[in-house]
Amino acid sequence: MPTRTEATPERPVRVLFFHIMKSNFSGAQQNIYRLLRRIDRDKIEPVLVGQVECELTRRVRTDGIETVIIPFPPALDLYDRALLKPSVRQAFRVLRALWTYNVALIHEFRAKQPDVVWCDNIRTFFTTYVACRVARTTMIWNIWSEPAGTVAWFLHRVAFFLADRVNLEYVDQGPKIFGRLASGGAYKKKVVPLYTGVSDFERSIGTDIRRELGLTPEDVLLIMASNIVPGKGQVDLLAAMEVLVNEFSHLHLLIAGAPVNSHTESMKYHETVRELAAQDTVAANVHLLGWRSDIRDILEASDVYVSTSYSESFPDAVRDAMSTGKPVVVTDVGGTSDLVRVGKSGYLFQPGDIPSLVGHIRKLVSAPALRMEMGVEGTRIIEKRFSTAAYVSEFENMVLSTLPRGRGRWALRSTSDTTIDSGIT
Repeated sequence: MPTRTEATPERPVRVLFFHIMKSNFSGAQQNIYRLLRRIDRDKIEPVLVGQVECELTRRVRTDGIETVIIPFPPALDLYDRALLKPSVRQAFRVLRALWTYNVALIHEFRAKQPDVVWCDNIRTFFTTYVACRVARTTMIWNIWSEPAGTVAWFLHRVAFFLADRVNLEYVDQGPKIFGRLASGGAYKKKVVPLYTGVSDFERSIGTDIRRELGLTPEDVLLIMASNIVPGKGQVDLLAAMEVLVNEFSHLHLLIAGAPVNSHTESMKYHETVRELAAQDTVAANVHLLGWRSDIRDILEASDVYVSTSYSESFPDAVRDAMSTGKPVVVTDVGGTSDLVRVGKSGYLFQPGDIPSLVGHIRKLVSAPALRMEMGVEGTRIIEKRFSTAAYVSEFENMVLSTLPRGRGRWALRSTSDTTIDSGIT
């Protein structure tokens, strides 16, 4: 029988994956699904933990992975940065909700007895922290994107010192987030960059977007696939189209994605996008597709992928487009410069620089051979450097190397009971 101070190597490491669930099957959810479905379950036993049922929970459960739903108290059930807006009243409500949520987590930990808790962002890290420390469970904090604002800046530094391991999406992300801390010894011991691969679960299902929209093989299709929120910059792409349709009547823009229903600003922004797309100057050449389950088919039918995002980490959609052989025109944010070889697989431009965006698209619309050449190079880059198999293997190594002796499941369990060491039963 295992003791409290030594793990049994024959048993897989049980990892609870905490994610803030949203209705859209977003890039973050796709990253998690990509990892969970490929992980070696002889090494790691994954359990997905969320607050509501969504596309991710349905897919994961279909693949035979355990899913646990623990709803947030109302004070925590807010969209992204709303929790970071300082107010005494809000702080009191959040603290009370954190207590309620962590009590529920502690009881769940008694049942699941996790070795590791993986937190998908700063919010899940702090909302699970107390329960993890009561249970003496190793915490891995994943970072998708760079923080904005003074409060977020401060919280990221606090979390850096509290976490057992920090998982970044690309190498240069660390210095951008942590500044001088990135040159210290603690950073080198804690931080692990993991490139998150490409979608290997999205299969062609045989839809034909050109036929659906009444377009011809001669029409040139631009595609952007993303949540419709202010930071994604779809209005910049619509502004570029106003210029380009005067030169290329056969140019069409496909915008795939939907607003985040729980986010008021996203809903308002979506209305703005719809209004701009309906203007007479571009209405015949702009197509709002909504959320699509056939994005692989749409990418393969398109000619150029475009992203106007103002903030990214290591964008899924750009990698997926490159893997399908499309040249990309994307903003130089986050890790996109790691992905794109400028002039070889696509172009980079600064967020909001509409003239540069217009120039890059103009060049690609005018040169079919260049589009083909860049697409081939993009596919080569993805296959060589950013495969899903490498991502999963590196993640498994990170988890196994993070778990110290005497921590995790066997620290929770005695041979005769399942009482948490803190005395909470």
